[in-house]
Amino acid sequence: MKFRILSEELREAAQELAPYGVELGDEVAAEYREGPFEIAYNGERVVISAPKKVQFFYALKLLSDEGLPERGTTLSPRCNFDDLTYMLDCSRNAVPKAETLKELIRHLAVLGYNSLGLYIEDTLVVKEYPYFGYLRTPFTAEEIREADGYCKRFGIELVPYIQTLAHFNSLTRHYAMGHLFDTGDILLADDEEVYRFLEALISACADAFSSRNINIGMDEAYMLGRGRYLDLHGYESRFDIMAKHLARVTQICEKYGFRAPMMWSDMFFSQAMGAQYGDDLPAHVAQSLPKNVELIYWDYCSTDRKHYAAMIEKHRMFENRIGFAGGAWKWLGFTPDNRYSFAACGAAAKACVQKGVRRFIVTGWGDNGAECSVFATLPALLYCSRCNYGNFKVDAAYKRSFLRLTGVKFEDFMTIDLCNRVTRNNDVEEKNSANKYLLFNDVLLGTLDTTVEEGLGGLYVSHARKLLHASKRAGRWAYLFETQYRLARVLALKADMGIRLRKAYAAGDRETLSVCRGELKELLRRVDALYAAFSAQWERESRANGFDVQDLRFGALKQRLSAAIRKLGAYLEGGEPIPELAETLLDHMGHGSEFEVDPDQCEWRWRRMTSVNVNE
Repeated sequence: MKFRILSEELREAAQELAPYGVELGDEVAAEYREGPFEIAYNGERVVISAPKKVQFFYALKLLSDEGLPERGTTLSPRCNFDDLTYMLDCSRNAVPKAETLKELIRHLAVLGYNSLGLYIEDTLVVKEYPYFGYLRTPFTAEEIREADGYCKRFGIELVPYIQTLAHFNSLTRHYAMGHLFDTGDILLADDEEVYRFLEALISACADAFSSRNINIGMDEAYMLGRGRYLDLHGYESRFDIMAKHLARVTQICEKYGFRAPMMWSDMFFSQAMGAQYGDDLPAHVAQSLPKNVELIYWDYCSTDRKHYAAMIEKHRMFENRIGFAGGAWKWLGFTPDNRYSFAACGAAAKACVQKGVRRFIVTGWGDNGAECSVFATLPALLYCSRCNYGNFKVDAAYKRSFLRLTGVKFEDFMTIDLCNRVTRNNDVEEKNSANKYLLFNDVLLGTLDTTVEEGLGGLYVSHARKLLHASKRAGRWAYLFETQYRLARVLALKADMGIRLRKAYAAGDRETLSVCRGELKELLRRVDALYAAFSAQWERESRANGFDVQDLRFGALKQRLSAAIRKLGAYLEGGEPIPELAETLLDHMGHGSEFEVDPDQCEWRWRRMTSVNVNE
């Protein structure tokens, strides 16, 4: 069914959404009216009433997918949340290009997301602080305004997600910024220069973003008050320090029109109740939290609805508005985990509906390098959209919608998860970062070899074959599958290489070691092919600065593979010992000589997966 949109403004916007399943033409007139969400059809015209303009585009996609209702009938689509947000991490090296943001915005429009959050630790220009975002290609105010205006075409709100307490690791390296810190990446509370800095940051947000919603962060500052603050002020409870700091930050927010800031809730729980969530909340805790602050309960790691419901209930101890943030898992390296995202977000969304939570945020973090494309999580983004509009199943209707959204069959696209599958099980609870730790785990020292099963390379041969087939049917997304295919090809040789090398060296099996040496040479060629595919993906989606880290990591990987080839040659030709392969490994998970072959290993930090030696 092809729609003739009566509003010229909406018609021009909808034309940009045609590649994502919105059919336009002259068959049926389509009109938008503001009001409760309803779709009415009289045989000649479909009238879409919705409280938010973006829901008009969602409804067009829905009708294009499923067809018109019967003549003379009115549909009332369910909408579980007042706010459905996708938050993109722009601070873990991959700062998106303008067209990448626009591509994402178009997808969010047809999926009915009404907000896009940009997580910007230091990737926004703050003119008073030239080292803020230095050499990180931060967004300029003009670039944010361009994205903001593009969002408005579709009725989407662009919202800043910043930090005002911790998570400023990238700033700590600059001598010019050192005086702002307490310890680690945590700002020095009760310091006027810090509040001048935060005012400059919040002022920059107010200047660039038209929205007056903001997320001020404040998560994971567990060592607050334990560094310079302790030297300057003596011991003070972290909760009291944070409460005072929050009061100052909210005052600054209000000065610039941000009257109801959001903040992550974990610090108030951990500081008030200790490391575990508790049942009793001291009265002064709830009273000290400004009532205009919205607490965002974030949780990505359970598939149990009851878990989320119980945690939401504990947040009721505060009198503040409560929002929820789940995740489209893209922070475990190069490869997403859409399957786990379905299970976790579905359980969380059901709990939020049950408990009346009206803001649902889908986060797309990029921890430790942001290697994974946001578009690799399109299955999860569609799923969370359907949760918002009342359907929690990955059913035939979902798959039709996905095909029209992406041009790719759901089953083909889901192979994009395969490099994180290390067994043939279909257990949704089996989640890991195998794609990354198997790539960077050192072939000689092999600190993560104890978690790997010998023969795993064979599974990656199968994964590579499936990814190659999917890539041929992936259309405009073929470049994503090329990266995953090349990664699987690398892991087919490398996944258990360290195990095989160590075993053969201990047995004096020169024949096997010679075979391994030949495989290592082939592995170098495959790493080059992976690098080419991945760098092409990055260059297509992200700005250049930030990829230097990937150059360093791939360079280190290739150098260690070359070292292994050289040392094996010296051993095979002249009996030169290989000390690394003579080491006795201890279990990575701390069990000594009892190895835990772990299909649920989520090690995502490059330094920890490469070496135990000093690398600071």
